[in-house]
Amino acid sequence: MRVAHKTRAWAAVVTIAVTLGTVGCGEEEPAGSGSGGGGGEAGIDVAGAQAFVDEHSAAPEGLGLTAPLSEKPPTGKYLITLETPQPVSEQKNDAIAEAAELLGWKYERIQMGTDAEAAPNAFAAALERNPDIIHYSGTPAAAVQQQLEAAEAQGVVAISDSNTDEVQPPLISTSLDSTQQVEAWGEMSAATVVATSGEPTSVALVTIDAYPSLVAYSDKFVETMDKFCSACEVEVVNQQISDLGKTTPGSVVSAVQRNPDIGWVIFSFGDLALGVPAALRAAGLQEQVKVGGETPSETNLEALRSGDEAFWTAFPTSVLGWRVVDMAARHFVGDDLTPANEALLPTQILTPDNIDDALFEEGIYVGVEDYQSEFKKLWLIE
Repeated sequence: MRVAHKTRAWAAVVTIAVTLGTVGCGEEEPAGSGSGGGGGEAGIDVAGAQAFVDEHSAAPEGLGLTAPLSEKPPTGKYLITLETPQPVSEQKNDAIAEAAELLGWKYERIQMGTDAEAAPNAFAAALERNPDIIHYSGTPAAAVQQQLEAAEAQGVVAISDSNTDEVQPPLISTSLDSTQQVEAWGEMSAATVVATSGEPTSVALVTIDAYPSLVAYSDKFVETMDKFCSACEVEVVNQQISDLGKTTPGSVVSAVQRNPDIGWVIFSFGDLALGVPAALRAAGLQEQVKVGGETPSETNLEALRSGDEAFWTAFPTSVLGWRVVDMAARHFVGDDLTPANEALLPTQILTPDNIDDALFEEGIYVGVEDYQSEFKKLWLIE
């Protein structure tokens, strides 16, 4: 399989030959052998991809987290979130506020910008308020190392979701919506592309490699594409957070115009698609490509319902917010965090065919009915 990397909007494409499996890039093997095995056309395993999709399209059976706390969480804790500017972050943090209120905790948010100093500045501002715990998303520990050291000296702990950093004080968890979770979404996304296409195709994978968790998604997507379709190609279109809704639509249109074989545009999170469908329509390319990815926005979900987009892996934003509070509660009662670190979020592959049957709450996918009561049971307050 061939992977091309486009490092910035409007930058030149650099084609890099890589081997991700037993089949060399651009090469084909007879059906039934190597990573393209499983029957059908050489270099593609549609049946294998479809079996994977079928398995992961059903509604989740539960939270995935079953270990209760050893005692009720203490009241009076003070939690601050460093809120990134994506709408999905606001949804998640609304859920954190609800869960924190239930436990009798004080909760505040500090808004982050998009400049290079946004994370350290917000973290420093949070430390000035003397919280018990600081929560942030996506930012690598290296970008806030000085602030983390200050937090440890101050006796403040931290939780980071959507990250791949190792856990070391003051961080108590980096597992939520992290490597194992986003890799699962990468597998689900790639399998859906292959199963839906039914033949070798080319993909523009739009992402932001400044976020390690998005790199994990992209890497797993590419790896799984090679597993099911060694004859397929992926072009990585890297963006910056400041590109959202601005230069990203033009970058995607440029990639598709440059390569007429591109049949899919895949996004590593839904907000990254802002303005792209309209740009594709304006360029007359909406019939050429299908759109999908992980962690859809409300706009993406509406596009699924109308049939304008092909699939998204379901992201239970509110459940993730409650999981942040759950992790903090386990820490404060001195429990082992392993069960919470290892449990994945409830999820499924959403398509126009099954989205009306999926479980939503106020327009947000939750997957699990009355998940709040499930957390109350885990916290021994119901």
